[in-house]
Amino acid sequence: MKFKNSYIWAGLVALGVIGWMVSGSFTGSDEAGTAAVNDGSGQDMTTSAGQTQTSPEQTANAAPRVSAVIVENAQIRQSIRASGITEPQAVFTISAEIGGTITKVAVREGSAVEKGDVLVVMDTDTLPSRIAAAKAEMAAAEAALTTAKTLSGGTYEEERAAALANLEVATQRLEIGEKLVAKSFSAPVDLAQLKANFETARMTLARIDLEKNYRAELDISQNEARLAGAKSSLVVLQDQLAKSRITAPISGWLETVHVDEGEQMPAGVVAATILNMNELSIIVAVPQTNIAQVAIGNPVSIDVAGIGRRTGTVSRIASISTSTTRTFDVEITVPNPDRMLRAGMTVEADIDVGYQPAFGMSPAHLSVASDGSLTAKVDDAGVVRVKPVELVRSGVEQVFVSGLANGDTLLTFGQAFVEAGDPVRVLMEPTS
Repeated sequence: MKFKNSYIWAGLVALGVIGWMVSGSFTGSDEAGTAAVNDGSGQDMTTSAGQTQTSPEQTANAAPRVSAVIVENAQIRQSIRASGITEPQAVFTISAEIGGTITKVAVREGSAVEKGDVLVVMDTDTLPSRIAAAKAEMAAAEAALTTAKTLSGGTYEEERAAALANLEVATQRLEIGEKLVAKSFSAPVDLAQLKANFETARMTLARIDLEKNYRAELDISQNEARLAGAKSSLVVLQDQLAKSRITAPISGWLETVHVDEGEQMPAGVVAATILNMNELSIIVAVPQTNIAQVAIGNPVSIDVAGIGRRTGTVSRIASISTSTTRTFDVEITVPNPDRMLRAGMTVEADIDVGYQPAFGMSPAHLSVASDGSLTAKVDDAGVVRVKPVELVRSGVEQVFVSGLANGDTLLTFGQAFVEAGDPVRVLMEPTS
């Protein structure tokens, strides 16, 4: 009986507790369902149960935290990087000026040659004996000319003096004859003879004055022509002898020899090809956005795989862009005194275009816009702003960009999780 009574009392207690809880939920529903909220003006504002109103302070506290640094631009040397291939400054093809049989090829392909080095020798045949004969002919013409000039030196004067003396004698005799005839001491026929002698003497003097030793002058002219012809023949033969030895017109690399010993080579055939390797040219393509920064004479740093760095200068800038890439060809001249550089090598060129204010940062903190341009994110009074930037110098761990003002707060670690217009809390990085 006692066992049943305990169950009865336990049930009554449970019913009482349940009744109290039910009565409490209904009677306290109004108080629990409303809450007073102060709007900051001294009045309370209530919100219904299940709704939350966030204050500005709570919003700011909820914004993501992003690391940041203060921008301090520095003067950075700007360079434009482009790749290209080395080319010889000039390619010379040496042709035979005369035909003949090749007796000797004096050099090997791929060897360095200096200006004036003999490359190919051809058979001279009878040229030496013909040159000796031309020299003998020239000596004989010189001797004949000297003799003619010697003989002409006084012949005219002597002949004229004699003719003048004869004319004076004939004149005197004519005057005497005329006086004798006038006094009838001489016959008229004698006077006629005297007149004839006078005319003969006068004509002789006139002829000598007219000729002025024409024969001697003719001999001189003929011997001068003979001497000039001998000299011309000698020059032609000596030129042929010189052209029988094909020499290098410049210093460089003998790239190709096109003939062999014993070969009959006609005039005009290419005998060898020489590359001018004392200086090399590199053609690089510069985009339209950078071409205005490049000028003739800009220094260029060149990296050649397997050789190292070299220096050069900008020597030519194209005025018209290429039709396919819309880039401009820029020619760089590189000295090659040790001839270590060869044609066809791939190089990386950094064209130095001067100094520009820029800020160094990690490339991971840059963003790429939809049009492909680079941007950086900065803090503007707790709001993210995006600024366009341009690459001044690039590296593996650090890049330098322009477009940021001194004092800008650049977002760094965590900037990828916020966008333009988002609220942001900055955590300044310690300065080194």
